[in-house]
Amino acid sequence: MKKILTLVLFFTLIIFTFSENLQVPKPNYTSYELENGLKIYIFEDHSIPLAKVSVWYNVGSIDEFNGKTGLSHFLEHVMFLGTDSLNKQDIDILLKSVGGTNNAQTSYDYTVYFEEIPSAKLELAIAIEADRMRNLKIDSEEFNREREVVKQERRMNLESNFFQSALEDLQATAFKYSGLNHQVIGWMDDLNNLTVEDMRNHYTTYYAPNNAILSVSGDIYPEDVLTLAKKYFDDYKPQEIKRNTIKEPEQKSENFIKIEKNTNIPVMVMLYKLPAGNSEDIISIGSIMDILVNSQNSRINTRLKLKENVIMEAGALPFLIRNQSYAILYAVPYNESQLDYVKNAFDQELENIFKNGVNDEELEIIKKNTLKSLIFSQKNIKNVEQITISNILKYNDENLLQKNINIVENLNSKDIENSIKKYFVPNNRTVGYIVPKSK
Repeated sequence: MKKILTLVLFFTLIIFTFSENLQVPKPNYTSYELENGLKIYIFEDHSIPLAKVSVWYNVGSIDEFNGKTGLSHFLEHVMFLGTDSLNKQDIDILLKSVGGTNNAQTSYDYTVYFEEIPSAKLELAIAIEADRMRNLKIDSEEFNREREVVKQERRMNLESNFFQSALEDLQATAFKYSGLNHQVIGWMDDLNNLTVEDMRNHYTTYYAPNNAILSVSGDIYPEDVLTLAKKYFDDYKPQEIKRNTIKEPEQKSENFIKIEKNTNIPVMVMLYKLPAGNSEDIISIGSIMDILVNSQNSRINTRLKLKENVIMEAGALPFLIRNQSYAILYAVPYNESQLDYVKNAFDQELENIFKNGVNDEELEIIKKNTLKSLIFSQKNIKNVEQITISNILKYNDENLLQKNINIVENLNSKDIENSIKKYFVPNNRTVGYIVPKSK
């Protein structure tokens, strides 16, 4: 509890102060690695008798190949359908019987499964995760039934949402060859054609100890976790990991796509290609998006929304990924006829920042807000664990947070200008106009 109170006081001070050479308390964890390559991280917090067990796999939709998209997310569903020793729903029943819960998530570059349980039942969660790492039962009847569940999820969350559906089209236009040319859930045609053999190959290739991290946090002790990890994972053999290494060719000119959807709302949207999420440029890139569109007094909102009353809203969404990232910038004008004007306004404001730089007051506000965001990302043990493990899994860098804080402290107008010149240029983007479907 003392550690938690110390962190709370530290975070509170950050709201009111901004000092040079800020050092964030390094995450307190114990780590091990088994001979088969399984990495283990333990984050102790004895304030309440609960524990969280997570297994992170270094695989996501960017590792999929054309024709096989959606496998990672589909497999996430299948992982709950039973093993050689556990029938369908047994995992849920066992966990609920001890007051536990479980869930999972698939992203572009990782898949994670987790249980939250009373700490006295730690062994149950570790045993479940070890069992389904290597003993998954992929029954053809259950496979086909779950396929329909995934397809319905795609219809509800993507196809019925005009903006998400349009972003899928935009992304496919921007990325032709790499694993970023599709959404995490995959293309419907691929979902229809995936086979049990495709699933088994994906599972046996990527669900291996040398491609995973076991992370445990809460009211636990490192020696107990290590003993259980050895008991349940030690016999598993490492696998050869095959990655989708196809890269996009250098883009020579701006891409453009007109996207007709069932909507009455026009949207101007731009996708910019960015470096990997651990690049030193990510901080200046985020600052550009804040200055341009994301902050309350951003250039675009001040001009197009408050002064000219041309748009209803605008924003930017960064997607920070293992190999290559991207950002979505968008604005919603009142009329379709204003789409060109809005796009040109974005370009004019970027050019203005590039030519004239950022004034000291604006830069200081951006730095303070960015710093607070980074610090508050560590506000509790769950956040500390998630960010630390994500950075280790994706970038093999446990110190990425501190590195980013150091970059923020030294950020200057020239850094921002350089990133505009490097990334926010027409030949590095795909522009989309989302418009009402023709009648």
